[in-house]
Amino acid sequence: MHTSDVTCPSCFEVFSVPAPSPDECPCDVDYDCEVCCRPLRISFEEEDGWVIGEAYGLGD
Repeated sequence: MHTSDVTCPSCFEVFSVPAPSPDECPCDVDYDCEVCCRPLRISFEEEDGWVIGEAYGLGD
């Protein structure tokens, strides 16, 4: 299983999340921060065979 590191937009802590396969990208998923438990969204993009995740708040 591949993972991607993301930074929570609320508490700014970095944590790893399971990443989808490159052929499923681009996609957005709902997630809760592993540290502060606040809801967020993660946008996954494929870049040169790697899946990159970027977290953003629900109001962004």
